[in-house]
Amino acid sequence: GKTIGYLTGYSIYNQLGLTTQISNTIQIGRNVVRPSFKLERFTISFIKQKNIITKENISLLQILDSMRYIKKIPDTTIAASCKRFIFLINNMTEKEKNTMIRLAMKYNPFTRALLGALMENSGNMDIAEKLKKSLNPITSYNLSGIQNTLETAKNWNILSEAKDQTSI
Repeated sequence: GKTIGYLTGYSIYNQLGLTTQISNTIQIGRNVVRPSFKLERFTISFIKQKNIITKENISLLQILDSMRYIKKIPDTTIAASCKRFIFLINNMTEKEKNTMIRLAMKYNPFTRALLGALMENSGNMDIAEKLKKSLNPITSYNLSGIQNTLETAKNWNILSEAKDQTSI
């Protein structure tokens, strides 16, 4: 009866409207990672989730995982994914947005920067300020094609092409 994991990865990219692809890989987010294994025609793999998993925050964790692996979403562009994320953020309640910011603090800096840029673009800079303070101001992140879609990306050091800078 206790939630110990949630679906994430390729199956969720499709559910969130980020891709039309359907994969035979099932990814599960858990606090404790297990080795991946095959079950008939499916490959089941696990990704580490540092946040406590509850029924209430699973949908937010799925969105954050999608942002974290934005470069790996098949059959889509970074621009299309960002537009979809903005749509999803705009349809959230203030409580959900605040919870998402809190959950994002346990994600890598790139994910926090991308969420911050998306939040700022959606007019939520007041709650995104916490994310901004958690980032190293001299680190830049490379995400091809982001400048054309997300004009706030530069404020978060997300660059289309990182030249002469440390990029992640």
